[in-house]
Amino acid sequence: MSQGGIKRIIGLIRLYGLLISGAVRAKMQYKFDFIASILLETVMGAYDYMVAVAALWRFHTIAGWNIYEVGLLYSVSKIGWGLYRAFLEEVDRFEGYIIRGDFDAILTRPYPSLFVLASRNFAMERLSFVIQGTAILVISLRNLLGLGVLDWSGVLHLGLAILWTTLITCAIGIATSAAAFIIVRVEELQVFTQNAPGTATLYPLEIYPTWLRNMLLYFIPLGVGNYIPVRYLLGKGGSWLNLVAPAVTAAISLAVAVRLWHLGEVRYHSTGS
Repeated sequence: MSQGGIKRIIGLIRLYGLLISGAVRAKMQYKFDFIASILLETVMGAYDYMVAVAALWRFHTIAGWNIYEVGLLYSVSKIGWGLYRAFLEEVDRFEGYIIRGDFDAILTRPYPSLFVLASRNFAMERLSFVIQGTAILVISLRNLLGLGVLDWSGVLHLGLAILWTTLITCAIGIATSAAAFIIVRVEELQVFTQNAPGTATLYPLEIYPTWLRNMLLYFIPLGVGNYIPVRYLLGKGGSWLNLVAPAVTAAISLAVAVRLWHLGEVRYHSTGS
């Protein structure tokens, strides 16, 4: 990469930081509303884990996974989802820009459209998912480290799993929103590519039929981000390649998603606004 390209990237990072900090300061002017919404979403969002707790209370394990092991899957997935929604909330809402014709204004900016969308908003309320995931991660790790199921190197790999899951989630979100360039309304598509798979990967993939497991590993690869590395770290199968696969999948997924976005931009027809 040329020196000019490096300077441009550094400049974009600095600009992004300034824009996001401004958005955060604006939201913090209403601290009570912000804190109340965070707490409410944190409590309500824990429903998925409560379903697993109820099942484990009765059957003790789910496909051989105990409550703390399921907690690792849940936390990695939830934190990744929360970070995606916090940083790319406007990308997730992109169909609205197409419907209202607001994307025309974004194209007039001297920056990539994905960058402009990402810098328009930092959805702090989505950090409720990160809080949920972190709380359950701490509880699960305390138990599993105490039992010797995991060591501290495993904790490091869990941190990487969260990173790869976040990037894969971002890639799927970008690719799904890119469909709005063609079909305009993508809300139902988001249920299929993001919401349903995101919920499914909160639990061990062994409980699903083969076709669904394959879909969550190869077509909508959210399971590669959390299930594959966590399964290996817990000694439930796989090899050291399970720690590498999420990074490779994240890189490929992001490259494909950005390419789909650019192809969509080429097909976009301005509304003249």
